[in-house]
Amino acid sequence: MSGKLNRRVQGAQGEVHAARALQRAGYRIVTRNWRCAEGEIDLVAQHDGEWVFVEVRGCSAGIPAAVESLTRRKALNLLNAAQAYLHSLNQGEVSFRFDLAAVDYRSGAVEIIRDALGW
Repeated sequence: MSGKLNRRVQGAQGEVHAARALQRAGYRIVTRNWRCAEGEIDLVAQHDGEWVFVEVRGCSAGIPAAVESLTRRKALNLLNAAQAYLHSLNQGEVSFRFDLAAVDYRSGAVEIIRDALGW
């Protein structure tokens, strides 16, 4: 299996693990892999009365490495994509946040980091 295909498969499996962990934590998954010109949002959910845009980051080196892999550029793309998503709803002002689901590919463990971007 090529490296690129293997990463794609791992990413898809990581999103499945993340979605399950989020659902167990009380999140309601609204959509997966939402794309627009500004970028992609891995998971869109609702939790505690807020829209939640979840970035799933996985790593074979463990959860800390997955968290560290979220670059500022990716965070800005996520912000722009989230704004486009909310605009597409035509609901006016809504409360939202960005959470990070860090997945350890070796164990399948998931750590949910609420308000990961602090924006």
